[in-house]
Amino acid sequence: MNVPLRPDIEAFVDEKVRSGQYATREDVIRAGLVALRQHESFGDFIPGELDELIAEGERSIDGSATLDAEEALHARRAGRNREPGKSR
Repeated sequence: MNVPLRPDIEAFVDEKVRSGQYATREDVIRAGLVALRQHESFGDFIPGELDELIAEGERSIDGSATLDAEEALHARRAGRNREPGKSR
C-alpha cells in the first residue's frame, strides 16, 4: 500500500528512523498502528469509571503494596460487559 503522508508526518517518521529508535519507516508506521489498536481496544472511560479505577488501585496498593494491571483491566472489561447499552 502506498499512502501519501503530510510533510510533518513524513518528517516525524524520518526522525524516528534517524534516531535509531526504529529500523525502517515501516516499523514506525507499524508501531503507530499497534498503539492505535491498543488504544481503541481499551476504549474511553465512562463518567466516574476512571475515578473508581484509581480508587481501586489505591485500595489494592494500601492492602498489598501492589496493583495487578491484568487483574484491574479484566475487572474493568467485565464491568463494562455488565453495563446495559455498552458494547465492547
